[in-house]
Order: sequence, then C-alpha cells, then structure tokens
Amino acid sequence: MRFVIEFYSQREDDTHPVKLPVDAASDTSSVDDKSPAWKYAIVTSVLVVCIVVQPISTFIESQPIVQSIQTKVNPQPTRNLASRVYQAMQRKGYQISQNPGEVNIIYIRGADQFGRPNGNRINEWSDRRIILQFRSGSPVIVGNWAATVKPGLPAIRNPLGKAGAAFIEPGQYQAWQVGMHHGIFGRVESGLVQVAPVKFRRSVNRSGDVNGEPIQSGRIGLNQHSGSNQKYVDKASYACLAAQSENGHLDEFMPRVKSDRRYRQNPNYIFTTTILDVSDL
Repeated sequence: MRFVIEFYSQREDDTHPVKLPVDAASDTSSVDDKSPAWKYAIVTSVLVVCIVVQPISTFIESQPIVQSIQTKVNPQPTRNLASRVYQAMQRKGYQISQNPGEVNIIYIRGADQFGRPNGNRINEWSDRRIILQFRSGSPVIVGNWAATVKPGLPAIRNPLGKAGAAFIEPGQYQAWQVGMHHGIFGRVESGLVQVAPVKFRRSVNRSGDVNGEPIQSGRIGLNQHSGSNQKYVDKASYACLAAQSENGHLDEFMPRVKSDRRYRQNPNYIFTTTILDVSDL
C-alpha cells in the first residue's frame, strides 16, 4: 500500500504539485528503498519550518521591544525614513520646523516603523506616529510609535452619530494644543486637544470605506492620545489620532512635545500635525 504526499512550491511559476511517493511498509535499513524513514523526518521538518517557524519569527519581529532593539542596532533605516519624510513634506509644500528645539509631529498611514507598506488594516495599529527634529541641519526621527489615524471597528459599525465615523484626511493642520483628553469611556490623560478645524470624510455605509465620500471640515474632538496598550484599536479611537503604547504616549511623546521651545514660551501654542500616506514617501 502506498501513500502520496503532495506539496506546492512557493514559486509563482510552479503550477504543478510535486509528488513524493512514500511506502507505508518500508525497510529503513535499505538505502535503495524509495521511502525510508528519514524521508518522513525531512518532510516533517519542512512542514514545521513553513507552518510554525515563519509565523513565530514574524510575530517576534513585530513586537515593540524587538523593533526598538533593531532600530538601535541598525539605525540606518530610520535615518532613511527621516529623509524620505522630509522630502515628502517638501514635495507637498508643507511647513517644516527646522529650528533647534522645535518638533514636527507626523503620522504615516499604512506604514511600519521603517516606512514600508503594511496593508493599512482597519482596527490594527497599522499607522505610525513620529516626531521629526533637525540636528546639525539634518532631519532626525526622535520618536516612532505604532499608532492609528483610523477609527476602530466599534466606531465604524456603531458610530456615535448617524453621519458615520470620521476618517481624517491626509494633509497638514495647525489645530492642537496641549490639554487633557477626555475619552468617551471616562479615560482622562494628557494629550493634544483639537482646537481648530481639520478635514475628514465619514464612513456613511459603516464599512470603513470613505472613498467617494465628500470631504468635510470641522472641530469634532479629534484629539491625540494613547491607545491604553490595547492589542487592537477597538474602542481606543472613535476618530482620534492614537498611539498604541500608553507609556510611549505619556512618557515619551508628550514630554517631547512639551519640550518644544515654542510651547515653553507660550503654553497656548497651537501645534501643527502632518498626516502622510505611505505612498507619499
């Protein structure tokens, strides 16, 4: 009796399965036997690598502490990202603060920490919040956190108003002051509070697809705050610009923002924030 094990190559141009014949009753002592036991071990090892090892490695590499170590060990990708962000802002004619002690707050939609496309998935921390500063005349990223510029699924499926959940439009807005963010579920924390209009579209059909929807403008409580370390966005954002890490927001982002010389000179200073799409880089 014989069994046939089939597997498909990962190459796109392979259209036929490779078949390995395996005898159910084989003499493992014979090297000439077409299906010795060691073949089972090889096939099993390949399956383990394909099914287990790659997903685990991908999961490990996605962890913030691992990404932080990778950035410190090999900072070149982050330096490259700083240049790409700077050049994208120049191409769009956006304001760029280059004086010592000034910060540029930027969000990149649909990007990983190195500015690579990641699918821009809704309800995941699939965007980046970064702070860009200039040192010796060169752009440097001094903060880089997982974030979202998109509302979570609860807001999309059950918006607070009949008009639908709001998605901020890419662009540059001078619209935020340091203040206290009061979340709709009672959470209060230091953050950047919207004080001027921004552009947005609403997901009227509750699908999260706002293509074709009219662009609106207004003050809708679109603040910048933390995501309370939630695994998924969920109720952490109903339209706001939120970073996943609570400590990253409170202990890193906000101190950087408050260190801006313009804020230290004027506590009512209104900060500018830029929203880029990964395709802009």
